[in-house]
Amino acid sequence: MCSARFQHSKSRLWLAVVCASLSIGSAIASTTNIPAMSQPPSRPSQANQAPAPAVIQSIRQAVKKQFGVAQVAVVSATEQNWPDGCLGLAKAEEICTMAVVSGWRVEVSDKLQTWYYRTDRTGKTLRLENPDRSVLPQPVASKLIQQVAKNTNIPAGKLRITEVKTRTYDGCLGIYRPAQACTKIAISGWQAIVTSPERTYIYHLSQNADRIVQNATASGAKRKINVSFETFGTIAPLTANEVFSSSTSGDLTGRMSRIVLTQDGKITSYQSSPTARFAPVVIKTLSLDRLNAFKKTLDNRQFTNLNGLIYLTSAALADYPTTTYQSQSGGTQFIDLEKQSLPKSLQQSIASWESLVAPVK
Repeated sequence: MCSARFQHSKSRLWLAVVCASLSIGSAIASTTNIPAMSQPPSRPSQANQAPAPAVIQSIRQAVKKQFGVAQVAVVSATEQNWPDGCLGLAKAEEICTMAVVSGWRVEVSDKLQTWYYRTDRTGKTLRLENPDRSVLPQPVASKLIQQVAKNTNIPAGKLRITEVKTRTYDGCLGIYRPAQACTKIAISGWQAIVTSPERTYIYHLSQNADRIVQNATASGAKRKINVSFETFGTIAPLTANEVFSSSTSGDLTGRMSRIVLTQDGKITSYQSSPTARFAPVVIKTLSLDRLNAFKKTLDNRQFTNLNGLIYLTSAALADYPTTTYQSQSGGTQFIDLEKQSLPKSLQQSIASWESLVAPVK
């Protein structure tokens, strides 16, 4: 059941996440194509190692056909050895030739939005990373960039929209704030990831961009972090009795650990490996006051605004473990190797959780 969904360059990591999770409780249920970071180690192309004109022409034609954008320029190109004939981006149940394919990862931009394509050496085989992404109409993209420039004091020319998803929002454009009442209306719009040379920002906007709001909780990751939407797939909801959980997995051993806080205040650790399961261990039991204080902390830090976002680095490709945090309102995934590069609110949530689950001395 798991194998058909994990046919890309990081499949082993995600397969370990899902299959191990299923063996010990609620966890990640499925996965989608991995975005820009899911490629083997690369090196910048040199002046005499640029893609052939035919490769660039194929990409320009693809952008025009897929997104209606007529003019794009090459921002960067790196040589790659893709793991298979699908360039490491196999679709579910797609059969790919298993020979390594030499080619390119090319970033193109219309000065507002950015796309990443994978190709072979000739450009005849070509795939878009994150094929489910949407594209903003140019007037909307322009309004968003101008608003981000105004909010951050970063010149518009240094900002790029790297990912977009269509969303349906409430009257608060999907931005949660404690004790804030939001009208229960359906507003069609977008969620966008905007990068600067130093940071990454998350924005919510209405369909025509007459309303644009920064998701401050999810914004501010340093550029060494690759921020993307829902690349780990759907997170299975917690049970009604579960308050919060953390799952760590993805190393070469296939081990998985999950720690769960339940409504009775118990913090329980579950451990598993491909060859063994271990009995659950109750780490500690919180008082009702401390349990409620942690719930209040999650609320104050607006953890729900992180839902559906992933914060990873290329270290995850070397089977460095990744962590999933989940509450009743959703979840987020990150690599703890770069905690200091994550958004401040997420750093604070990590610190609170780690303090809460630390064994009693």
